[in-house]
Amino acid sequence: MRAVTDYVIGNTAVRIVDTGRKLRVIDVAKEHEKKQFRKVAVATLLAALLTLGSSLSVVDYHSTHTMLDKHVYSLKSEVETLEYENKCLRKKINENTLTYDEIYKKATALGMHLPKRSHVKSYTFKKGTGIKVYQRLY
Repeated sequence: MRAVTDYVIGNTAVRIVDTGRKLRVIDVAKEHEKKQFRKVAVATLLAALLTLGSSLSVVDYHSTHTMLDKHVYSLKSEVETLEYENKCLRKKINENTLTYDEIYKKATALGMHLPKRSHVKSYTFKKGTGIKVYQRLY
């Protein structure tokens, strides 16, 4: 059984604790100072951990933000390059108007030729019967 007795010796408050096996004499003022020190130490440790965690999250945020800014910048430059290339290609398309002679030269260079007389069929049709004639030919 545990018994606690408080005494005042001179100007010092003392607590005597009987645990059954041995007696403990505790200076109340020093014990209070130890508890207060522990509370301050725990509060300081928690504040330091909170500060460390928040500073790490801020650094991570800024790192991510910087990385995304660099990525956005590179994508913007890539878009500008592609827009410039498209503009150049459109300009080439508009400038390069092909004539019939150029098309004919290119086609004959690739092996194309005009049809022979035996491959050409001609026919006459009345208005509204063109589809029927086409169906009969093919």
